Parts: sequence; C-alpha cells; structure tokens
Amino acid sequence: KNFYYFNMRHYLKALVIAATTLYITQMAVPTIDIGANIKNYALVVAGIFLIVQIINPIFSLVLLPINHLTFGLVMFALNIALFFGLINFLPGFTVGAFDFPGATVDGVILPAVSFNQTSTVVLVAFVIALVQKILHVIFE
Repeated sequence: KNFYYFNMRHYLKALVIAATTLYITQMAVPTIDIGANIKNYALVVAGIFLIVQIINPIFSLVLLPINHLTFGLVMFALNIALFFGLINFLPGFTVGAFDFPGATVDGVILPAVSFNQTSTVVLVAFVIALVQKILHVIFE
C-alpha cells in the first residue's frame, strides 16, 4: 500500500511537470497552436508525459553507449524526432514558424532571429527538454 502511494505520487508529479512544461513552452514560443479545446491540451500533456516516462527511458537504455560517445546529442535528436511524431500524431497540435524579436538581458544582447517551421520544432524540443530538467531538479 505504501509503495503504491509513492508510485502514484511520482506519476502525478510527472504529469504536473509535463503540463507546466507545455505552458512555459507555449509562453516562450507563441506559435505553438493546440486549439481552443481543452481535450487537445490534455492529449498533448499526455503525449509529453508518455514520451518522458516511458519512451525516453527505454531508448536511453538501448542507446546508452552511443549517447555517451556523442555527449548526449543522440538523446537530443531522439527528443526532436519524438516531438515531430507527437505533432504528426495529434491532429490539433501544430507548430508554426517563429520570429524571435530579440532581447536584452542584463546587458547581454540576443539578436532577432527568424525560425522556419522545422527549426521552430527543434527550438521547442530544446525548450521542453530544458524546462523538464529544471522542473525535475526543483521538484524531485
């Protein structure tokens, strides 16, 4: 009984982290379109949850030697491929081209950049991975 409680708590925390990650990513890259239906949002969160909790651990175990040789580049490419699959699998979920207007943060100037749709998906996969790692460090 106690093990079941802790296990469910872990999955509930991972689900909340997936929803928060999607929200933060949507705020960072406004060309992510999920639609007005709350069902679409729930499906995308469930997709991110499944990728993070089931698919990534399996592939990280299988690709462990190659991942170490490439310093994690294989897992980043896998995240991009899985995110492309999520976009193609869910009909109401699209990512469009993104024009970053540029910013200045504490004297550091980030220039304006235009991303096409493919590079925007790569950017979104990077932001999702980064936010997931930060939230996992904070909450676990």
